[in-house]
Amino acid sequence: MSHKSSILSVVPAGSAHRVQGYRSVALPSVTVDILTTRKIELQKWELQRLNDPYWRLYWPMQEGGVVEIEGISTALNPGAVYLIPPHTTFSTMTLRPFSKWYCHFNLGPVADRAAPGIYSFRATSGHMTMLNELIKIGAKPQSVRFPWISIQLVSEFVRKLPASVWEQQQLDARVLRAMEFMNQHLGLKLTADQIARHAGLSVRNLNHLFKEEVRQPPMRILLDYRLDEACRLLRHTDDSIEDIAETCGLVNRHYFSRMMRQYRNTSPAAYRSEQS
Repeated sequence: MSHKSSILSVVPAGSAHRVQGYRSVALPSVTVDILTTRKIELQKWELQRLNDPYWRLYWPMQEGGVVEIEGISTALNPGAVYLIPPHTTFSTMTLRPFSKWYCHFNLGPVADRAAPGIYSFRATSGHMTMLNELIKIGAKPQSVRFPWISIQLVSEFVRKLPASVWEQQQLDARVLRAMEFMNQHLGLKLTADQIARHAGLSVRNLNHLFKEEVRQPPMRILLDYRLDEACRLLRHTDDSIEDIAETCGLVNRHYFSRMMRQYRNTSPAAYRSEQS
């Protein structure tokens, strides 16, 4: 006889709606948030130990680019597509001028904690057709250019990643609830008690569970999320450093700068300058 979990209400208490049932499958939330997508011609491509809070997809059109991770070099070859998860520290070099299509994107708080590295896949003729359509759309400055095809391409290759990349997906459901709650409320002055209550735990049990599952306390994970979002805004917007600090719950510019130096080895201004 199959076991059913306890009855679940999927609407808030006191609501006029009534929806109840049994939870059979529950998966962590995933989004595809396209930050940048473009084709670029590169005469020089020299990045030194870059470490960003978003995914990178590289599709070289010509030979010439090299990515180096922990002393291992990977030449970017036409006909292959390369994925680099967030927080992978890597450097690059140019053997000769080349062009590539690339995309920066995020997948949400859980999937963005994938195992670092560089993962390559062969591109099919179907992928090439999508890429050509994407480049054609991008060449029309007056057209409405939503990144629907970028989302499709990203999804095609992300789903090819090996299961070992997604080890964080096996986290305790209460940890996932806490992580999602933190990621959705970065601008608020969250306390450990608020996070614990949302996860259905005491503060003591929340801290114990986080140290056991992700090897870091919840408030450090929250700080990482805030810095990740701040880096994204520095990279992809013209918002002031003061506004970014406030948006991400980092109190003020001085605290933001101190945390960036302590945990990202750079300052907000230097990070923005390096990215440009």
